[in-house]
Amino acid sequence: MLALKVDDTKSFMTKLLAGDTFDTFLFSEGSVTTFTTFSIDGTWHQDYFGDEEQASNENSFTWKLIRPLIFNIVKGRHTPIHMRIVLKLAGYNVDSLLKSAGLPITREQVDGLFLNITYAKDEVSVTTGTSLKIFTLDKTLDHVWDDMVRKFLQTRGISAV
Repeated sequence: MLALKVDDTKSFMTKLLAGDTFDTFLFSEGSVTTFTTFSIDGTWHQDYFGDEEQASNENSFTWKLIRPLIFNIVKGRHTPIHMRIVLKLAGYNVDSLLKSAGLPITREQVDGLFLNITYAKDEVSVTTGTSLKIFTLDKTLDHVWDDMVRKFLQTRGISAV
């Protein structure tokens, strides 16, 4: 697990809420506290969409889909009191990560590679997390995921320590 504090809160929040920096991630869950707390559990309700929309969305609840809703909640004269967003690496990216690292596990054995973003008191922290469907004492995937997140942030101009 990697825990980082973002150096430039305003720039990060712009990239998170108004840019496409995190759009390839899946949305897992989140909450925003303004005048009340808005909670989104990230459950995908296929019944809501028609057959054509279901096929085009491939059951992926992406950050790109939910980002405008979150942005509408936080925009205004006041900054949120608290915000927590949990993003998950999309399956095809999990495959790429496992393959490039030469890890002996499959995508089906990975429950999720998570990016936990927390905003409070004008500070942003980013924490990584991994969840496996199998038991292993090997922490190589954790280290590989942490390294990938560091590189991801760095290549997008996000400074965090």
